[in-house]
Amino acid sequence: MWSEIVTFYERYVGTGMFVALFLVAIIYLFLTEKNKTTRMILIYVPGILLLLFFCPLFAKVVCGFTGGEIYWRILWLIPIVPVLAYSAVKVLLSVNGMKKIVVGATMALLFMISGNLVYKNPGFIKAENAYHIPQVVVDLCEAIKEDEIVRAAFPVEHVHYVRQYTQDIYMPFGREMIIKEWGGQDRLYDLTTSPVMDVAAIAQELRGRGTEYIVFHKDRQLLGRFEDYQFEFICETGGYVVYRDSLYGR
Repeated sequence: MWSEIVTFYERYVGTGMFVALFLVAIIYLFLTEKNKTTRMILIYVPGILLLLFFCPLFAKVVCGFTGGEIYWRILWLIPIVPVLAYSAVKVLLSVNGMKKIVVGATMALLFMISGNLVYKNPGFIKAENAYHIPQVVVDLCEAIKEDEIVRAAFPVEHVHYVRQYTQDIYMPFGREMIIKEWGGQDRLYDLTTSPVMDVAAIAQELRGRGTEYIVFHKDRQLLGRFEDYQFEFICETGGYVVYRDSLYGR
């Protein structure tokens, strides 16, 4: 268990400089802060959380109930930014004149070099719309939405965006298929992510689960034609095609 805890911690701290500054700030506040409430919130609570996080027994119990993949989120509870901000202001208030400018500039520089520019992360891209999801998902949802709840099988790369845009589209599988640790299993998912999509099997599975729409990339290799199983072509947008079961509801 200890090795897993260390791994979680290493993934969280990044370069480690920000955490080092946080520890320095904690020590500084421990020596200088007199207000009991402030000490409780900014010193004792973070300290207790750190002790619990690194306690193998506590980790084993928590992971037993929640699963190990989210254990590191305990570190989110530690008020690192408030501690650093409060400590920085406290230091600045303790100096005067040119020293205040020099100290402030030095602390700002330390904060800047202690981490990496967040926008260099490949997970950050320029938003395509006000919903901050791929525009193709918006277009596909608009092509499918009706006056009532509809059910649609989306490609796996879109499942975690659809419900961010609308609650009027139900999906036969979702994010549980993306996160391997959750152990999601679904026959329709297996069929639609196969190198060659077996149209006959997919059509049967869709009808058996009351799912009227299917969305997939136009370049997917198909074994058969959806039109041969009474599915009608609805539209193509952003490289994806939409088919609807014409027998749905009959």
